[in-house]
Amino acid sequence: MTKYSIFFIILLLFISCGNPKKEDVKTEEKKTELNKLKYTIFVSSDGFSIYDEKFEAVKKNNFPETIISSSIFEKNLYIMGENLYSVNISNLQTSLIDRIDSKLTNNKLIANRQGVIFISGNNLVFKERSKEQNFLSGDSPITNIWENPYHSYIYCYDSLGYLYVINFQTKTLRRRFFIGKIKSLNFAKFGTRILAVTDKSFLVLDYETLNIIFEKKDFFTDALSLETKDLMFLYSGINRKCWIYSNIDYKRKKDFTTNENDINLYTANDSLMLLFSKEKKTLTLFNRDNKISKKTVKINGILDILYFDGEYAYLKSDSLVFVYALKTDSLKRVGYFPKLLSMHSLTVEKAINVVNADTVKVSKNREVFSIQIYALSNKEYAYKMVEQMKTKIQNENVFVLDTILAGKTIFRVFAGKFESKEGADIFRDDLVKRGFGRDILVKRVIISD
Repeated sequence: MTKYSIFFIILLLFISCGNPKKEDVKTEEKKTELNKLKYTIFVSSDGFSIYDEKFEAVKKNNFPETIISSSIFEKNLYIMGENLYSVNISNLQTSLIDRIDSKLTNNKLIANRQGVIFISGNNLVFKERSKEQNFLSGDSPITNIWENPYHSYIYCYDSLGYLYVINFQTKTLRRRFFIGKIKSLNFAKFGTRILAVTDKSFLVLDYETLNIIFEKKDFFTDALSLETKDLMFLYSGINRKCWIYSNIDYKRKKDFTTNENDINLYTANDSLMLLFSKEKKTLTLFNRDNKISKKTVKINGILDILYFDGEYAYLKSDSLVFVYALKTDSLKRVGYFPKLLSMHSLTVEKAINVVNADTVKVSKNREVFSIQIYALSNKEYAYKMVEQMKTKIQNENVFVLDTILAGKTIFRVFAGKFESKEGADIFRDDLVKRGFGRDILVKRVIISD
């Protein structure tokens, strides 16, 4: 055996040992997915309840204020009552974000990485810690808002029938477009298309410009798309028919009669379509193989669907919530929610650490005036400057607040906690005399004692 042969054999052994097989990678991905825990949160006007993946109650929590809206982002549940709150689901620690005029607010709330967006009369308000900004101030009340799940765009709709598109990254209004009465609005082609059903037609709009890409005039009720199958479903309750179009060239493929005039469309995993009939209490599923399966749910009373995730359909009859498993054709009662507002799905890697208290305790946050000394991108350096500042100015009231700007986290270093702006101004002037630049600013911030 030559030295080249020996070298070649060693090289093969190294490659086979050093690189994991595709099967091993897939197995590892499956293990990671299996290790994730699923929770469901039901929000009522008097509190919220957390359920595990077996649909057993983990904890029920009363809230000190009447809840009118909620939203969830990562592990935080955002609640709008008389004021705006953030609840850490891991430990149920609740913090006051800001005081708001709840009489002017709409029951729609959107939370994301940058902050919280909500409606206040004619204004679309963005709240980020102590910073508040009006995205839009119109002449008529705003009635609904949507967030693009793939791109940094927000859409809002007013009582006159105008649809607005706002670039969330630059905080600028891109366009106002008269659309008429919206019945439903969804997103397709990974957020680059808007599917809008109005009282007169169905529209496919560009997500940035709201330019019309496709239009079909008829009395439609709902529209959704399946991304992985390039199919688009249009349903008309008046015609009792469902049309299937191509998601690429918008040509009609086929249609079928439903014989029902109250169907709602739901999609999951971009490949499953569910048709739900409130009147006949039927669930019609279009699966990955284009096979149609129809199930009749035996529940007394008026039936509504809350959520569909591909495996389960969450159903509501009066004040009772049920979960229907499509694979096993089984039904389970989840709980009794007489004042149910919304439900949220949450996936985490570690089990939620539930506290014993039945009533959520709001931490004592308060507004103060403070002087912003630095705005830094490095977290460790920001906290290092805090310690240096405490020694330099002989004041323990030095702290850090982080914020999101243009998608990046900025750590702001503040000094002083004053109840009045006058007191903060005096302290700022003193800091300038000690050598700090005149660009240091007095700001109103919210802190937790």
